[in-house]
Amino acid sequence: MAIVILSLVPGGARPQTGAPGEVEHFVAYLGTGLFISARYRSLLGRLSFWAAIVALSFSLEFLQQFVPGREPDLLDAWASSSGVTLGVFCAALAIGAIHRRGSVFSAEVAVDPAE
Repeated sequence: MAIVILSLVPGGARPQTGAPGEVEHFVAYLGTGLFISARYRSLLGRLSFWAAIVALSFSLEFLQQFVPGREPDLLDAWASSSGVTLGVFCAALAIGAIHRRGSVFSAEVAVDPAE
């Protein structure tokens, strides 16, 4: 929701970090991709989330042409899409590593019922 609001407020009302716009987009969407996609266990769920956020990034850039003080920029949409892609990928790697580690740990502490 924060990304939608910050993308559609007039230019003068948007907080500025001082970083280039592409960097702001990349970091915001990286965090979104990382934290929200981590809740999805299935690959299909993560891919659906990814596709929706990529579509959202391009849609928000398109809508900025109607907001005073804002201009759509295709490079910003690409930066956003790259950020969410990396975030989803990193979340998938982390979840996979946690699950593998959990199954290894479970096998190590398993007790033989015959003992």
